[in-house]
Amino acid sequence: MTDTQTPLTATSPAGGHPADNGAPDATLATGTAATSTETTVPEAAPTADSGGEAAPEGAPAPRTRRYRPPRFLGLDMAWAPRNSSGGAVMELTEDGDIKLTSTTSMRAHEDILGWVARNRGRSGCVLATNAPMIVENSGGRRPCDLLLEKHFEAVDPYQVNTVNASQPRMMGRALHRMGFDLHPGAEGDRLVETYNQPTQILLFEVDRPIRLKIGPVGARKEAVDRFRELLYEKLADASPRLLDSPALDALIDADLPSSNGSRIGELEERLEAVLCAYTAAYLYLRGPAACAMLGDLNEGYVLIPMTRLPEAE
Repeated sequence: MTDTQTPLTATSPAGGHPADNGAPDATLATGTAATSTETTVPEAAPTADSGGEAAPEGAPAPRTRRYRPPRFLGLDMAWAPRNSSGGAVMELTEDGDIKLTSTTSMRAHEDILGWVARNRGRSGCVLATNAPMIVENSGGRRPCDLLLEKHFEAVDPYQVNTVNASQPRMMGRALHRMGFDLHPGAEGDRLVETYNQPTQILLFEVDRPIRLKIGPVGARKEAVDRFRELLYEKLADASPRLLDSPALDALIDADLPSSNGSRIGELEERLEAVLCAYTAAYLYLRGPAACAMLGDLNEGYVLIPMTRLPEAE
């Protein structure tokens, strides 16, 4: 898993919530699957109780409140407003699987906030973003950035402070004002920071992550092709399962040879957003105990899914 074979211990984010609503501790050792918490998909709400008596003749039938599952949003957020960001939306099926319903590319901050507002759903959502959300240090690196480097030597160093991450920090605060809770174990709408490179290592079961958005166009096309191949194959039988859908097929089957640099860039950010949305669904369905959470709510944290399948499987 890591070049140093160092066990990864996930700490519970501190502050802002009662202890019973926090994220449980989880430990990840090399070659050992984490114990997971499975969440059962709720049944539709029952018909209103009539108290055992027949309804009066001619009275309207009692309403049945239809269950609406939350949505899972993934956001590959650009660190500068001049660059575009990718968004992905996933939904829960009746069988407890997930499907990709749409992806998009955005540029202005107002476009991103509008996209979130339109897609958060009536029953709320979990939003995972591939960019720093809690940034309080004026220089250097956050403690969670150092932990990422310690446990995942194969990933690119992550250096975050208020100078170089001012734009995503501002977006994180705007999303918080929209009602998103940054605690991974909260109820209702949640916003979590993730990092797709270590997520690839753990969910795609590879030694080194596939690096998108760098190098000449030819090399980027090869990276995109490999990334979407692993995304499609590894998550199709993972927990939760990512099902086929028209939105997913559009990304998997997108023609690469005829694509220019701009088109490749759009594919890269959308694919990154899909993996973020999967992380959001993973958190909701398997619970915080199945995730590694490096850092805390005060100085910033990164949430990473730990295992493709629960230990029992």
